[in-house]
Amino acid sequence: MPAQYPHLVAWISSSQEALLKAVVKEAKLKLVAVGSTNKDDAIALSTSLNVECCDDIRTMTSKYEDALFLIGEAGAYEQSICELLRKRAKPTITLTPLSGEIDLLMNEAGKPPAAKFVPLMRRSIGFGQILDETDQFGMPAAAHCTVLCGPHEGTLWSRLFDAMDFVDHYIGTPDLVHAFHSGGDIPDEPNNLRGHMTVQLRFGDQRCATLFLSDQSSWKREVLVLSIDHSVKVDDGDVSLASLIAAGFSEQQTEHTADAPRILALCEAARLSCLTGNSEQPSKVLGMFQ
Repeated sequence: MPAQYPHLVAWISSSQEALLKAVVKEAKLKLVAVGSTNKDDAIALSTSLNVECCDDIRTMTSKYEDALFLIGEAGAYEQSICELLRKRAKPTITLTPLSGEIDLLMNEAGKPPAAKFVPLMRRSIGFGQILDETDQFGMPAAAHCTVLCGPHEGTLWSRLFDAMDFVDHYIGTPDLVHAFHSGGDIPDEPNNLRGHMTVQLRFGDQRCATLFLSDQSSWKREVLVLSIDHSVKVDDGDVSLASLIAAGFSEQQTEHTADAPRILALCEAARLSCLTGNSEQPSKVLGMFQ
């Protein structure tokens, strides 16, 4: 009898077809339906992948509630579908941060996340190594995070979200954020952010951190932390992005869930800094969530 693989449905952009195939293979899943905001792309994807086509994400959310759900298209994980996602029988994985007006995002503060953001640096093996080193050598004085991907693997906003989540949970909330962007104008919709970004972070206890981010490269995540007379550098090794996403469907990977509204507030401080050219105080944005 053929193996019975768990069912999966996916909402992706046309450029993510190869990534989706790799995830399905890595996680040993059976893809049954695919959708995209662009209806022509949805039809083309379903034909190419030989699965059902869906052109409405709300319909996909409820119709296939007994299937695992992967949201890959930038901006598709909207606050407006959160309650529908919470009612699903199977988990939802998202490659894109929660999207919506900031007053709507405030409504999500304190609620269980409707979807699980992957890949998250804090779930990596390397992060566990950093925690072990911290237990032995103490908190670092400085840290540097490199988080890169290709255009089909995510957005600059996604990479900023992952890096900010790491910094906030490991070092703390920065007092000041000063960010610089290269790659065109800063869009009104954060999920449309593309290009390269550097971010300088200052903390109240004289610690500092820097972020080097891009969605115009190839997949790479690396963290360097420095303490007195000691340093440690970790990365994902040879683990592919598809493998990291596939691991997100594992029940053993349920811990370390990102607090999306809070982390998005920190990311917004960086986006504002790119617009103003000045340092921004995350506390001013975070205050909206109190």
